[in-house]
Amino acid sequence: MFLLRNLFFIAACFLPAFCKPQAPVVKTYLDKDQILIGEQFNIKIDASFKPGAYKVTMPVIPDSIAHFEVVERSKPDTVSGEVTNSVQQIITFTSFDSGKWITPSLFVTFDPIKADTTITVLIDSFPINVSYSPPDSTNQLRDIKPIREVIIKDYFWYYLIGGALLAMVIGWLVYRFVKTRKKRSPDEFVSALSPLEEAMQALSKLKELNLQSGVEIKQYHIQLSEIFKRYLSRFHNKNLMNKTTGDVLIHLTENGFVSDRLSKIAVSLRTGDAVKFAKYLPGTAESDQCLGEVKEAIHFIENTKTLNP
Repeated sequence: MFLLRNLFFIAACFLPAFCKPQAPVVKTYLDKDQILIGEQFNIKIDASFKPGAYKVTMPVIPDSIAHFEVVERSKPDTVSGEVTNSVQQIITFTSFDSGKWITPSLFVTFDPIKADTTITVLIDSFPINVSYSPPDSTNQLRDIKPIREVIIKDYFWYYLIGGALLAMVIGWLVYRFVKTRKKRSPDEFVSALSPLEEAMQALSKLKELNLQSGVEIKQYHIQLSEIFKRYLSRFHNKNLMNKTTGDVLIHLTENGFVSDRLSKIAVSLRTGDAVKFAKYLPGTAESDQCLGEVKEAIHFIENTKTLNP
């Protein structure tokens, strides 16, 4: 009976301790306790608790603490286990004050998920010895190096020669571009037909217009002028489509077009200007004559190679 009573007493004393939920535990680890000025050291915080029982808040650390500077804070890493979970964080410190200093004691907070009482645990503080680099104890004499004169190299002539060569290359490229562009016909004048064949086909098609209609008379003479300008543009690889009648006549004169032919083609082109701008309506015979003069001028250029590039 006495034995049973003693066992009951012991169970009554220790049973609450076993029934009580496991309290959270915070462990702190230091990787070194002696550093040189400016050297870094790490403090690892490991907060363990029962799974699903707490929400952990790791220490809130200011950037600057007395005698210490915070270099880096790792993100809290949660490690899950069957019995306990743990939240780990590594904080990197440094110091620029020589002496022996104590790391700050910071708070880790455990907020119970089902209870109302918050548990706050302080992490451990550690003494850190911050010192200068050890002096040279070898007492070895070292030679003093003589002062070396700085040699400043003058690159003026290099820059001058390089600039001249670059200018020559650019000038040659521009010359080649302009020369090639002059030789190449404008894209708008590219055709499977030769300039003569294209002009003759266009003139033949022009005869299909009704010269009794004022609208078609105007169209007839406008197209007649454009056919001649397009022929000259293709023949000479130069765009003359936007030139006036006067400009075209000057162009013909400068390129050796004979005067009697020049006067006849001038009448045809100026008749077209009168139709276009002065609403002049020539008769059928006059219109046919203008077409004939344009055709003869084109054949004259082909036969004598006038305006040959």
